[in-house]
Amino acid sequence: MAKASAAKKTRKSAKSGLDQLRERLQVQRQEILDMYEHDLRVGQETSDEGAEDLVDRANSAYNREFMLSLSGSEREILKEIESALERIDSGDYGVCNSCEEKIPAKRLQAVPWARYCIDCQELVEQGLLQDN
Repeated sequence: MAKASAAKKTRKSAKSGLDQLRERLQVQRQEILDMYEHDLRVGQETSDEGAEDLVDRANSAYNREFMLSLSGSEREILKEIESALERIDSGDYGVCNSCEEKIPAKRLQAVPWARYCIDCQELVEQGLLQDN
């Protein structure tokens, strides 16, 4: 009976941790969406119209491109977050996409959208493992 109670506590604790990670991912997703909308508005508001000289127009174009490029990186992280939320729903969250070993909890705390364990992530970054 004590083993069953301990197993139940472990499952409850794991679920609680997963719920916390899901909430954290959802908060990060909303923050990125809010930043993206802000960047998009700023990029659209930054216009060449009314710029009186070439330097002003160049600065305006640079600022618009800078804001839109930030949105590109934000979109990439947003895709990773969406993928992590899908993995939580399907029950595949926390398992390396490559070696299928469990991703350490500390790694998931640091990078909650992580798809790979540390070893496989290093291989991806070195170009030795195809990123899925």
